[in-house]
Amino acid sequence: MEHIESFRAMDTGIDLIVIGGERPMLPFLEARLLFDQQEERFSRFRPSSLVSRLNRGETVADPWLDAILPLAVAAWEATDGLFNPLVLPALAAAGYDRTFSAVAGGAPVPLPAPGPPAAIERTASGWRLREGQLDLGGIVKGWTADLAAEHLAAAAAAPAMVNAGGDIRCIGEDAPGRGGWELAVEGPSGETAWSGIVAGALATSTTLRRRWTTADGRTAHHLIDPRTGLPAASPFVQVSVIAPTCREAETWAKAVLVGGHEGLDLAASRGIAALALAADGTPAPTPAWPS
Repeated sequence: MEHIESFRAMDTGIDLIVIGGERPMLPFLEARLLFDQQEERFSRFRPSSLVSRLNRGETVADPWLDAILPLAVAAWEATDGLFNPLVLPALAAAGYDRTFSAVAGGAPVPLPAPGPPAAIERTASGWRLREGQLDLGGIVKGWTADLAAEHLAAAAAAPAMVNAGGDIRCIGEDAPGRGGWELAVEGPSGETAWSGIVAGALATSTTLRRRWTTADGRTAHHLIDPRTGLPAASPFVQVSVIAPTCREAETWAKAVLVGGHEGLDLAASRGIAALALAADGTPAPTPAWPS
């Protein structure tokens, strides 16, 4: 039997799924609470969040920062800077300086992001930013999907899946002997671009959804190229990545989409399973992507 719990958090739809047994009421509640707590900790739109405090210049000591900031720096290093958590000033200049439903449009200006290893510092008193401002939204969402799925599977002693707005983490298998969960990637026009078995995580990043018209009449989206400080001018409109964790999959999906062919080549050299799609649906997979 399939048990499903759905709600909204982090400005997206969240689905929790557990296979078999009785409905896991308490684990569902705990996973939902985790998403709410993570949003309170890391949303740049909440003045009391850890991220907002760092962005105001405070030094902040917190075990959740001890967990996520080294992961964010490691993601920057692994992607040669294509993933960069310090793009917030450029994102705000492009118009995304408030929750997406209220975005009115800005005037994008080139604001290249600093490198995290030099800008994110752990002192004896806590974490601080030496330059730039943090936006941890994507990596925190993927990381939270990992934590929630792991908790659900352990607490319910059953296969579990979490889908956080396209960031999917699977544990166990959805049918005996399948070796994972059967998932599909929807293409730009709604067609099925790929389907197969995933044991781990699948994340998709796209420039087609969070888009708006800027004050100067151009179209902008939320994926900033840290090299230019502008919305990425990518030949791809969508990238999906399969990885052991949702955090890794989300990081690389964004890096490949931002980096275009350069990002795809880098992912291929790292053995990352990525599927990039052009606007007309033309696929460009890395060798590690399952056929």
